[in-house]
Amino acid sequence: MRKSWFLKSLSYAFAAAAFTALVVTGHGQAQSLSKLTVYAQPSVNNDSLWMAFANNEYTKEGLDITYRLFPSGTTAFQSFNMGQGDIVLAGDLPSVQYFFRADGGYRVIAVIERDAKGYVGVARKDIKTAQDLVGKTVATRVGSTGSWFISEYLTKNGVDPSKVTVKNLDTQILPTALCQGDIAAFFIWQPVGSRTLEICPDDAHVLTDATGYIQGYLLAGARTEFLNSAEGKDKVIRFLRATMKGRAMAEKDFPAVAGYAKAKLDLSEKATQAQWETNTRPLALDEVFFEDFCSLSKWAMKDKVTSLPLDFSKFTWRDGLLAIDPKLAPVGPPPC
Repeated sequence: MRKSWFLKSLSYAFAAAAFTALVVTGHGQAQSLSKLTVYAQPSVNNDSLWMAFANNEYTKEGLDITYRLFPSGTTAFQSFNMGQGDIVLAGDLPSVQYFFRADGGYRVIAVIERDAKGYVGVARKDIKTAQDLVGKTVATRVGSTGSWFISEYLTKNGVDPSKVTVKNLDTQILPTALCQGDIAAFFIWQPVGSRTLEICPDDAHVLTDATGYIQGYLLAGARTEFLNSAEGKDKVIRFLRATMKGRAMAEKDFPAVAGYAKAKLDLSEKATQAQWETNTRPLALDEVFFEDFCSLSKWAMKDKVTSLPLDFSKFTWRDGLLAIDPKLAPVGPPPC
């Protein structure tokens, strides 16, 4: 029994590894296409990109995309920091932290997706409340949005975060760790939670989603130097246009999204639907984004994750969205 669910949990990692390099090209057009490398994660909040691939929208925009998957945005940034990749998709906290580390060398180009219900705290069956976690070990990919989620969940439920041990685990390890009882709970994005319930339904349950605590984001960002070049700007505009066309399909065609998730990542229809139903896909830099990231910035400064307030005029790059529709990228507020 244990061997069975252990192997199932590893299938998530194997599926991601098998899909770490997907090159999408047109028929007989490869030499005329502009190359672009995109870093992402094996999560359904990427469904706008998936449908753009499925419908050859990137090829139609003249792009030859290498699509590489990483267990988390935090991990993707490690390779991105070495000068690899052109566009990186990552969560809110990893993006903010990288922005400060890059010292002006990184900008956010669009919000790809956001939601609260797509982030979950999954716990052993004996854990019923936040108070039950006192003295226990919980896990997340430290430095990811999960870190913010844990802190907000504990604090808003009257638990001192210092009373809970937080363990750093990559996303593909979390189901095994929880099912074996190595951790009491984990806080992360879907579909990791759904997969865990499929592996050990008798031992795990959803303790909470992020509603009322945080709203998690998937951001697309790139190096400032790349964005400031004529070639880079042109590629990003084409990437955004194609992704918007993919979004239109992702929003209305769940069977296509589920089929893609099953074929590429071996995700069940149930696990895919659980996240697909919660996805909000702005493909913009809007007022909700500004409000949420001001909240994130204040928390990060309070917890000494960052030392400066977030300045949207430096954190974001509006030119790509402005070229498509000026309404997609209003001027942001002053530093939070």
